[in-house]
Amino acid sequence: MPLTLRLNDGSFMRRLDVHTILHYLYSLRCVEVLGFSNIGKSALLQLLAEQDVWTLELGEAGSKFMPVYIDCNRMLHLNDQGFYELVLRCLQESNSELARLPELTAAYNMLVSPESEFQVPLSFNRGLTAALESTKSKLVLLFDEFDEPFSAIDGRVFINLRALQDRYSTQLAYVTATVRPLTHLRHENHCTEFCELFSLRSWYLAPLVHDDVVRQVRRYIEAYEAKFNTADIDFIFEWAGGHPRMIDGVCRVLDDALNSAPTEQQPEGPDRWQLHRDVSRRLRNDEFLSRECQRIWDECSSEEQKELLALDVADHQPNPEAINGLVRRHLLLRAGAQVKPFCRLVAEFFRRHSTEDRPTTSKLWVDVKSGEVMINGKPVDTLTGLEYKLMLFFYQNADKIIDKYQIVTQVWGESYIDEVDDARIEKLISRLRQKIEPDPTSPKFLSTVRGRGYRLALN
Repeated sequence: MPLTLRLNDGSFMRRLDVHTILHYLYSLRCVEVLGFSNIGKSALLQLLAEQDVWTLELGEAGSKFMPVYIDCNRMLHLNDQGFYELVLRCLQESNSELARLPELTAAYNMLVSPESEFQVPLSFNRGLTAALESTKSKLVLLFDEFDEPFSAIDGRVFINLRALQDRYSTQLAYVTATVRPLTHLRHENHCTEFCELFSLRSWYLAPLVHDDVVRQVRRYIEAYEAKFNTADIDFIFEWAGGHPRMIDGVCRVLDDALNSAPTEQQPEGPDRWQLHRDVSRRLRNDEFLSRECQRIWDECSSEEQKELLALDVADHQPNPEAINGLVRRHLLLRAGAQVKPFCRLVAEFFRRHSTEDRPTTSKLWVDVKSGEVMINGKPVDTLTGLEYKLMLFFYQNADKIIDKYQIVTQVWGESYIDEVDDARIEKLISRLRQKIEPDPTSPKFLSTVRGRGYRLALN
């Protein structure tokens, strides 16, 4: 189900994003929208292209703007002519008056069939100038999927765009949507001049807030007659965070599980909790959701990937620059002095990467993908949520001494430091030993290091 930001009552999601960007554009200041894969950049730009959104946010002043959505995936050729052609084509498609403007039509025709290469930028400039001078509206060009064209096509295109904005600074502004800042994508001097238009106006798109997630889930419920309850919505938010496509993916897997349950009685209470555990295993193996996580992973730099792999390593010294960059991009969230991935799906994907090189010959083995713990190739009794968190943390730090403070922050969370006492930790350790040790009274895998903490051995 594609993400639609428009709601039935005429309002829309991502109000903070819309409010901030439109108030930049009100002063015709260019904005670059940044965000990782499928976080909603395209949907946001399509929303910004709707005239009534401007009116709703800016009142009568919003009617003086003409937003034009330009999907760079529609370029016929990845060159300067292909880019210029797309812009003029979108101008004609977006406004009936511009479509009938003779100067714009003539410029477009000349651009498509130029007599020489010099007529390509010249025709574009004539067409855009004719559009600007034929209307009293302020023109906002919304460049979606801008990463590849900005990285690949002739840099003189962007000198030209900068020159046009300088000339019509009271009537023309740009919005770009990319994964990385424009200054990271290209460094030549002429591109730097274009990047200067966006100075101090980089808007990093965050995952949807909880209220917007609830709205999206309820749209899924309406569309597919899903039988989700409040606990299900919390489960969906835990696993998908505010990632729109992951939300739909988790909804689908959960809906399939509910539909396969006996029709005469839907699981409730403890049975619902068991259903969520079963769905969790399906989510870890879902191909669609794994692809979404892989896209996010591939967009990270090698230094960022190193930090993500080491998130649960007890004695790792983090790289502050890489961590701050991941937080700025909303891939990591700050939780007190710690950071964590924005959703469980992504967190477990990173854990799989960090543990997949473990030798399967170990007597104790955690299959992070399925969530199973095996001793000598045989699965142990199903672990509770806290037991599995503890087991996974020890596994990721095998042969290292883990103290009680680290256990509390990793298993319960830093906010529980004053609530979880030694007895509660020891009880959880004891429960885990009951399931993984051949003889819990003489532990072989999970040993106590007197006065320092605990250590897990894999053999």
